[in-house]
Amino acid sequence: MKKTVLPAICILLCTLFITFIPTEAEAAIYDDTLRLHILAPSDSTEDQNLKLLIRDMVLDKYGALIRGCSDSDEAEMRLYKKIPEIKSDCEALVSDTGHDYSVDISIAREWYDTRDYRDFSLPCGKYASLKITLGEGEGQNWWCVMYPPMCLDVCVSEDENIGKETEKDKTEQSGEKYTKEEYKLIRDRGYRVKFKLLEVASLLIDS
Repeated sequence: MKKTVLPAICILLCTLFITFIPTEAEAAIYDDTLRLHILAPSDSTEDQNLKLLIRDMVLDKYGALIRGCSDSDEAEMRLYKKIPEIKSDCEALVSDTGHDYSVDISIAREWYDTRDYRDFSLPCGKYASLKITLGEGEGQNWWCVMYPPMCLDVCVSEDENIGKETEKDKTEQSGEKYTKEEYKLIRDRGYRVKFKLLEVASLLIDS
């Protein structure tokens, strides 16, 4: 009896382990996501407010540009072609607010720590980003998911938000851009084990 129990337990444990290993489709979350990353010149209130003005302008004008893209590669290409225009718009806004900071914009692949939002989470790892650096970029930075369009509508107050899309609405709509596996990974709390294994794998690959 004991001879048969041990192999059975081993098979069960192996099955459970395999079940929790992230699939290739789930690991593709890194390639299917495009983030917006804005670095403020400093931590002064004035510079942090400037950062948020830049954020609002970019999301308002260029978020719509990529909303209908079929995948992150298309979104990245559209934004890449618009970099000179985005830079010009940012420089104009910087000047209009009485600053003379330089503006550097690029499409970069950057490391992000794990980030928990209200209705979803993203594992740590390297993601493509539309990176905007104001001045020396030494202040607190701000980032979100630009594609799929999951950025928070933070400039809208609770009263103004009545009748508009909520964060959850946007997340669910964005799920159409992710695969079923990816969407489940970032939204399902029961997927935490796979989520952590994916993070560990990403850390090992990057080291």
